[in-house]
Amino acid sequence: MFVRGEFQADADGPVMALPGLFISVAFDDGAGRGVLTRAAGGETQMTAIAVREATAVGRSVRRHGHSAIGLALPEASIDELGLGDAFRALFESNESGATVVSLKASPRIQAVAAEMFSPPVAGSAAQLLLSAHAAEIVVHALFGEHGRISVDPTSDLQRMRLQSVKERIDADLAYPWSIDELARNAGLSRRSFNQKFQMAYGESAIDYLRGQRLDAARALLIHQRLSVTEAAYRVGYAHPANFATAFRRRFGHSPSRCQ
Repeated sequence: MFVRGEFQADADGPVMALPGLFISVAFDDGAGRGVLTRAAGGETQMTAIAVREATAVGRSVRRHGHSAIGLALPEASIDELGLGDAFRALFESNESGATVVSLKASPRIQAVAAEMFSPPVAGSAAQLLLSAHAAEIVVHALFGEHGRISVDPTSDLQRMRLQSVKERIDADLAYPWSIDELARNAGLSRRSFNQKFQMAYGESAIDYLRGQRLDAARALLIHQRLSVTEAAYRVGYAHPANFATAFRRRFGHSPSRCQ
Protein backbone atom coordinates (compact mmCIF):
# COMPACT_ATOMS: atom_id res chain seq x y z
CA MET A 1 0.00 0.00 0.00
CA PHE A 2 1.22 3.51 -0.82
CA VAL A 3 -0.31 6.72 0.48
CA ARG A 4 0.64 10.36 0.35
CA GLY A 5 -0.88 13.30 2.15
CA GLU A 6 -0.87 14.74 5.63
CA PHE A 7 -0.44 11.97 8.17
CA GLN A 8 -2.47 12.67 11.30
CA ALA A 9 -4.13 10.20 13.66
CA ASP A 10 -7.02 10.28 16.14
CA ALA A 11 -6.42 10.11 19.86
CA ASP A 12 -9.23 7.65 20.55
CA GLY A 13 -7.63 4.46 21.81
CA PRO A 14 -4.95 2.11 20.45
CA VAL A 15 -4.78 0.48 17.04
CA MET A 16 -3.53 -2.96 16.07
CA ALA A 17 -0.39 -3.08 13.90
CA LEU A 18 -0.17 -6.35 11.95
CA PRO A 19 3.15 -8.02 11.04
CA GLY A 20 4.88 -6.12 8.28
CA LEU A 21 7.03 -3.17 7.37
CA PHE A 22 5.91 0.46 7.56
CA ILE A 23 8.08 3.20 6.09
CA SER A 24 7.50 6.93 6.16
CA VAL A 25 9.30 9.89 4.64
CA ALA A 26 7.92 13.30 5.64
CA PHE A 27 8.27 16.63 3.90
CA ASP A 28 8.60 20.07 5.40
CA ASP A 29 5.98 22.16 3.58
CA GLY A 30 7.38 25.29 5.12
CA ALA A 31 10.55 24.86 3.09
CA GLY A 32 8.76 23.60 -0.01
CA ARG A 33 7.80 20.08 -0.95
CA GLY A 34 10.68 17.91 -1.92
CA VAL A 35 12.64 18.82 1.22
CA LEU A 36 12.66 16.05 3.77
CA THR A 37 12.27 16.79 7.45
CA ARG A 38 15.53 16.64 9.33
CA ALA A 39 16.45 15.05 12.60
CA ALA A 40 17.97 17.03 15.45
CA GLY A 41 21.47 16.22 14.21
CA GLY A 42 20.74 17.84 10.86
CA GLU A 43 20.69 14.64 8.81
CA THR A 44 17.81 13.77 6.55
CA GLN A 45 15.99 10.70 7.86
CA MET A 46 13.53 8.08 6.81
CA THR A 47 11.83 5.91 9.42
CA ALA A 48 10.86 2.25 9.12
CA ILE A 49 8.81 0.34 11.69
CA ALA A 50 9.09 -3.44 11.46
CA VAL A 51 6.36 -5.41 13.25
CA ARG A 52 7.04 -9.09 13.92
CA GLU A 53 3.75 -9.96 15.61
CA ALA A 54 0.41 -8.17 15.92
CA THR A 55 0.98 -5.33 18.36
CA ALA A 56 -1.34 -2.78 19.93
CA VAL A 57 0.08 0.70 19.55
CA GLY A 58 -1.18 4.02 20.84
CA ARG A 59 -2.31 6.68 18.44
CA SER A 60 -0.93 10.18 18.45
CA VAL A 61 -2.02 13.51 17.09
CA ARG A 62 0.20 15.86 15.12
CA ARG A 63 -1.05 19.37 15.54
CA HIS A 64 0.97 20.45 12.56
CA GLY A 65 0.86 17.53 10.16
CA HIS A 66 3.61 17.25 7.56
CA SER A 67 2.96 16.12 4.03
CA ALA A 68 4.49 12.69 3.64
CA ILE A 69 4.63 9.44 1.74
CA GLY A 70 4.00 6.16 3.49
CA LEU A 71 4.62 2.56 2.45
CA ALA A 72 3.07 -0.48 4.13
CA LEU A 73 3.94 -4.09 3.27
CA PRO A 74 2.40 -7.05 5.14
CA GLU A 75 4.79 -9.83 6.03
CA ALA A 76 3.29 -12.12 3.38
CA SER A 77 4.11 -9.60 0.66
CA ILE A 78 7.65 -9.25 1.98
CA ASP A 79 8.07 -13.04 1.74
CA GLU A 80 6.68 -13.04 -1.81
CA LEU A 81 9.34 -10.52 -2.76
CA GLY A 82 12.02 -12.85 -1.39
CA LEU A 83 12.92 -10.40 1.38
CA GLY A 84 11.57 -12.36 4.34
CA ASP A 85 15.00 -13.24 5.75
CA ALA A 86 16.14 -9.62 5.57
CA PHE A 87 12.93 -8.52 7.30
CA ARG A 88 13.31 -11.00 10.15
CA ALA A 89 16.99 -10.12 10.51
CA LEU A 90 15.86 -6.75 11.85
CA PHE A 91 14.82 -8.54 15.05
CA GLU A 92 18.10 -10.42 15.67
CA SER A 93 19.05 -8.09 18.51
CA ASN A 94 15.52 -7.12 19.50
CA GLU A 95 13.16 -9.41 21.40
CA SER A 96 10.16 -7.09 21.23
CA GLY A 97 7.29 -7.40 18.77
CA ALA A 98 8.33 -4.30 16.87
CA THR A 99 11.48 -2.40 16.08
CA VAL A 100 12.09 1.08 14.73
CA VAL A 101 14.80 1.73 12.17
CA SER A 102 15.92 5.30 11.54
CA LEU A 103 18.24 5.73 8.59
CA LYS A 104 19.98 8.62 6.93
CA ALA A 105 18.29 9.21 3.57
CA SER A 106 20.84 9.55 0.78
CA PRO A 107 20.30 12.21 -1.93
CA ARG A 108 19.03 9.39 -4.13
CA ILE A 109 16.32 8.41 -1.62
CA GLN A 110 15.39 12.07 -1.18
CA ALA A 111 14.90 12.41 -4.94
CA VAL A 112 12.91 9.17 -5.14
CA ALA A 113 10.61 10.16 -2.28
CA ALA A 114 10.02 13.62 -3.74
CA GLU A 115 9.10 12.11 -7.12
CA MET A 116 6.71 9.69 -5.42
CA PHE A 117 4.94 12.62 -3.80
CA SER A 118 4.55 14.45 -7.12
CA PRO A 119 5.01 11.97 -10.02
CA PRO A 120 6.05 13.59 -13.32
CA VAL A 121 3.69 11.27 -15.24
CA ALA A 122 0.11 10.05 -14.83
CA GLY A 123 -1.99 6.93 -15.25
CA SER A 124 -0.33 3.55 -15.73
CA ALA A 125 3.08 5.15 -16.14
CA ALA A 126 2.73 6.78 -12.71
CA GLN A 127 1.79 3.46 -11.10
CA LEU A 128 4.79 1.75 -12.66
CA LEU A 129 7.08 4.54 -11.46
CA LEU A 130 5.64 4.44 -7.93
CA SER A 131 6.11 0.66 -7.75
CA ALA A 132 9.74 0.91 -8.83
CA HIS A 133 10.49 3.71 -6.37
CA ALA A 134 8.68 1.91 -3.53
CA ALA A 135 10.76 -1.23 -4.13
CA GLU A 136 13.95 0.82 -4.00
CA ILE A 137 13.01 2.44 -0.70
CA VAL A 138 12.04 -0.90 0.83
CA VAL A 139 15.39 -2.46 -0.14
CA HIS A 140 17.28 0.46 1.39
CA ALA A 141 15.22 0.23 4.59
CA LEU A 142 15.89 -3.51 4.96
CA PHE A 143 19.50 -3.73 3.90
CA GLY A 144 20.79 -0.30 4.83
CA GLU A 145 20.24 -1.11 8.51
CA HIS A 146 22.94 -3.79 8.36
CA GLY A 147 25.34 -1.77 6.26
CA ARG A 148 24.84 -4.02 3.24
CA ILE A 149 24.13 -1.02 1.03
CA SER A 150 27.07 1.32 0.86
CA VAL A 151 25.81 4.85 0.37
CA ASP A 152 28.38 7.25 -0.99
CA PRO A 153 26.81 10.73 -0.72
CA THR A 154 29.31 12.19 -3.16
CA SER A 155 28.61 9.53 -5.78
CA ASP A 156 24.86 9.85 -5.24
CA LEU A 157 25.00 13.61 -5.70
CA GLN A 158 27.02 13.21 -8.89
CA ARG A 159 24.38 10.86 -10.34
CA MET A 160 21.68 13.43 -9.57
CA ARG A 161 23.71 16.16 -11.27
CA LEU A 162 24.32 14.01 -14.34
CA GLN A 163 20.60 13.27 -14.57
CA SER A 164 19.87 16.97 -14.25
CA VAL A 165 22.28 17.75 -17.10
CA LYS A 166 20.70 15.04 -19.25
CA GLU A 167 17.25 16.50 -18.62
CA ARG A 168 18.47 19.99 -19.53
CA ILE A 169 19.75 18.65 -22.84
CA ASP A 170 16.40 16.98 -23.54
CA ALA A 171 14.48 20.15 -22.66
CA ASP A 172 16.37 22.42 -25.08
CA LEU A 173 17.95 20.55 -27.99
CA ALA A 174 18.32 23.75 -30.02
CA TYR A 175 20.61 25.35 -27.44
CA PRO A 176 24.29 25.35 -28.53
CA TRP A 177 25.48 23.08 -25.75
CA SER A 178 29.20 22.66 -25.25
CA ILE A 179 30.94 19.98 -23.22
CA ASP A 180 32.55 22.64 -21.06
CA GLU A 181 29.16 24.13 -20.15
CA LEU A 182 27.59 20.72 -19.48
CA ALA A 183 30.56 19.79 -17.28
CA ARG A 184 30.18 23.02 -15.30
CA ASN A 185 26.49 22.29 -14.78
CA ALA A 186 27.44 18.87 -13.41
CA GLY A 187 30.12 20.37 -11.15
CA LEU A 188 32.83 18.28 -12.82
CA SER A 189 35.90 18.78 -14.93
CA ARG A 190 35.52 18.20 -18.65
CA ARG A 191 37.41 14.91 -18.51
CA SER A 192 35.59 13.62 -15.43
CA PHE A 193 32.22 14.62 -16.88
CA ASN A 194 32.88 12.74 -20.12
CA GLN A 195 33.93 9.62 -18.22
CA LYS A 196 31.02 9.65 -15.76
CA PHE A 197 28.38 10.40 -18.40
CA GLN A 198 29.67 7.52 -20.52
CA MET A 199 29.54 5.16 -17.53
CA ALA A 200 26.04 6.30 -16.53
CA TYR A 201 24.36 6.28 -19.96
CA GLY A 202 26.51 4.08 -22.19
CA GLU A 203 27.56 6.85 -24.57
CA SER A 204 29.34 10.18 -24.45
CA ALA A 205 27.39 13.36 -23.79
CA ILE A 206 28.08 14.66 -27.30
CA ASP A 207 26.86 11.40 -28.86
CA TYR A 208 23.76 11.51 -26.69
CA LEU A 209 23.06 15.11 -27.69
CA ARG A 210 23.57 14.32 -31.37
CA GLY A 211 21.29 11.29 -31.19
CA GLN A 212 18.52 13.20 -29.42
CA ARG A 213 18.72 16.02 -31.94
CA LEU A 214 18.56 13.71 -34.92
CA ASP A 215 15.70 11.66 -33.48
CA ALA A 216 13.76 14.85 -32.80
CA ALA A 217 14.50 16.17 -36.30
CA ARG A 218 13.29 12.92 -37.86
CA ALA A 219 10.00 13.24 -35.94
CA LEU A 220 9.64 16.85 -37.15
CA LEU A 221 10.19 15.80 -40.75
CA ILE A 222 7.70 12.97 -40.57
CA HIS A 223 4.94 14.38 -38.39
CA GLN A 224 5.16 18.14 -38.93
CA ARG A 225 6.34 18.05 -42.53
CA LEU A 226 9.03 20.67 -41.94
CA SER A 227 11.65 21.30 -44.56
CA VAL A 228 15.10 19.82 -44.02
CA THR A 229 16.49 23.27 -43.27
CA GLU A 230 13.72 24.09 -40.79
CA ALA A 231 14.14 20.78 -38.97
CA ALA A 232 17.90 21.28 -38.81
CA TYR A 233 17.57 24.73 -37.27
CA ARG A 234 14.84 23.58 -34.87
CA VAL A 235 17.17 21.03 -33.23
CA GLY A 236 20.25 23.20 -33.09
CA TYR A 237 22.09 22.62 -36.38
CA ALA A 238 23.39 25.91 -37.81
CA HIS A 239 24.42 24.27 -41.10
CA PRO A 240 21.87 22.06 -42.93
CA ALA A 241 24.66 20.28 -44.80
CA ASN A 242 26.20 19.09 -41.52
CA PHE A 243 22.76 18.04 -40.38
CA ALA A 244 22.19 16.00 -43.54
CA THR A 245 25.54 14.25 -43.15
CA ALA A 246 24.87 13.36 -39.50
CA PHE A 247 21.31 12.26 -40.33
CA ARG A 248 22.54 9.91 -43.08
CA ARG A 249 25.08 8.35 -40.73
CA ARG A 250 22.44 7.67 -38.09
CA PHE A 251 19.55 6.46 -40.25
CA GLY A 252 21.23 5.28 -43.44
CA HIS A 253 19.37 7.66 -45.74
CA SER A 254 19.00 11.37 -46.39
CA PRO A 255 16.55 13.46 -44.32
CA SER A 256 14.61 14.36 -47.48
CA ARG A 257 13.34 10.74 -47.65
CA CYS A 258 11.30 11.39 -44.50
CA GLN A 259 9.23 14.10 -46.15
